[in-house]
Amino acid sequence: MAGDAMAYNRELGELAHRHYQTGEYEAAEQHALELWKRDPGNTGVLLLLSSIHFQRRRLDKSATFSTLAIKANPSLAEAYSNLGNVYKERGKLPEALDHYRYAVGLKPDFVDGFINLAAALVQAGELEAAVQAYARALQLNPELYCVRSDLGNLFKALGRLEEAKSCYLKAIESHPSFAVAWSNLGCVFNCLGEVWLAIHHFEKATQLDPTFLDAFINLGNVLKEARIFDRAVQAYLRALSISPNHA
Repeated sequence: MAGDAMAYNRELGELAHRHYQTGEYEAAEQHALELWKRDPGNTGVLLLLSSIHFQRRRLDKSATFSTLAIKANPSLAEAYSNLGNVYKERGKLPEALDHYRYAVGLKPDFVDGFINLAAALVQAGELEAAVQAYARALQLNPELYCVRSDLGNLFKALGRLEEAKSCYLKAIESHPSFAVAWSNLGCVFNCLGEVWLAIHHFEKATQLDPTFLDAFINLGNVLKEARIFDRAVQAYLRALSISPNHA
C-alpha cells in the first residue's frame, strides 16, 4: 500500500510539472493541490504551487506557498528566489534584491537565482553588479544564449561595445537562429561605424524572423544613413505591414 501511495504521489507530481511546463496552469494547480493534501511537507510541490500562483498573478498565494516551503526547509534557496519575484513584481526592489542575494548565498550554483538577481540589479540601476551576476550565471551554464545576449545588452548600455559584440557573437555561435542577437550585433556595428556589417546583421535577423519589427526599423534606419533609399523604403514598408500603427 505504501508503495502504491508513493507511486501515485510521484505520478501526480509529474503531471503537475508537465502541465506547468506547457502553460496549463489550472490543470497543474489541480494536480499540485491534490499532491499537497496528500503530502503537506513536500517542498517540491510547495515551490511548484508558489510558481503556479505567480504565473497566474496571485501574488499573495505565491508568497504564502514560498513561506510554507521555507518553514519546511529554511535552506531552500528556490523559495527565497520565488519570494524575491513577488517583491519585484510589487515594485519592492530592495526586498527583492535581499531575497535574491540570500538565495544565491544559500546555493552558490543557483543559475536562476543569479539571473533573477541580475535582472533586478539592472532595474535598480546597479549595472556593474548586474554584470557580475550575469557572468556568474554564464560561468555555471555557458549555453544560456539568451542570458549571454542580455549581458551583451548590459555592456552596450555601459558603452563597452567590444564586450557587447563578444557576447552577441557567442550567443549566435551557440544558437545561430537567434534573431535577437543578430539584430543586437547590428546595433553594435552601427555604433562602431561599420555600416555594411550592420546592414548584413539586420538583414540576417529579418530573414530568421520575418515578423521582427525592430530589426526592420533598424535596417531601414541604417540603409537610410547609407543613402540606399529604395531598400530603406522597403524595410520601413515591411515594418508598417507588421505593425500598421507604428509611428
